[in-house]
Amino acid sequence: MSITKHKIFKLKLNDDAKFTITKTVEKAINEFLLDSNIVYVNHSITILTEDIEEYDNLKTICRFLLISIVYKDLNSSSLNVRSTSKKVKNVVHKQIELGVEITEPQIETEIDKEIQQLTKAKKS
Repeated sequence: MSITKHKIFKLKLNDDAKFTITKTVEKAINEFLLDSNIVYVNHSITILTEDIEEYDNLKTICRFLLISIVYKDLNSSSLNVRSTSKKVKNVVHKQIELGVEITEPQIETEIDKEIQQLTKAKKS
């Protein structure tokens, strides 16, 4: 089964009161989420602040924005979908998002079983 992990993105905030993120950080997050073996589960966002005393007044300054993304990693599991079709990727992602366990398909037919029995009998 897939492994639940999380990744933290730390963004430095400018003191321009717009709280915009740079294009490189946005690109890094988008590339991370575009990986076919990453299934997004949840996220959390928090702001790290610093209290500074200026002229006997306490001022709170926002320094960093932390984005924590919780995801399922399919790279080290049998559900690796890197080289599969788009339809298979969608089905696997949907099943993992719903929390349904995916069983391996039974691809062995009755003819395959008969051939295996004949080859075993022939070797004996």
